[in-house]
Amino acid sequence: MTDPTLNKNGNVYNHGTDVSFTAHLGSTYKNRAVEIWANPFGGDKPNKLLKTGTVNSSGTRIAPRTGKSTAYARVSVSTAVSKHYKTAKIGSTSYYWFHKSTDPLLTTTMSYYKGRKQRFDLQVYSGGKWYSADSEYFALGTNGKPAVRLGAPDKSGIKARMRSCTSTGRAATP
Repeated sequence: MTDPTLNKNGNVYNHGTDVSFTAHLGSTYKNRAVEIWANPFGGDKPNKLLKTGTVNSSGTRIAPRTGKSTAYARVSVSTAVSKHYKTAKIGSTSYYWFHKSTDPLLTTTMSYYKGRKQRFDLQVYSGGKWYSADSEYFALGTNGKPAVRLGAPDKSGIKARMRSCTSTGRAATP
């Protein structure tokens, strides 16, 4: 007896992408049924029947069997910058420019999921190197848009960069 298999095990897909799986059952009897179930990550959602179908080949009778394929969803993450007075490039890198008395506002958008948090990482450039300045978690509202206001530095010439990612660290924007 061979356990059934599903393709695409271990693949990662963008959130909201439709994915088709193919089940291979090995030898089966004609008109046998196959079911594909989702087992969502976390304990807050029950298993869900996604699709049923009839086997399309003939063979010998076998007892019901179970196969498994795990696919992952990549959360869509984007960040908008506001309160700047201009954008400009230094070399090939674009920067947002802020007045030294203005609080930069960084708004991240990601798909909402109960309990998901945004991790905000901040780095500052000094002496030819990037240094980690802060890393903090922010809860997502149901709109998936936490906004982080950085305090005005009251000093000119500071180069900083940030990134936002999910609490699991699987998706990020530079």
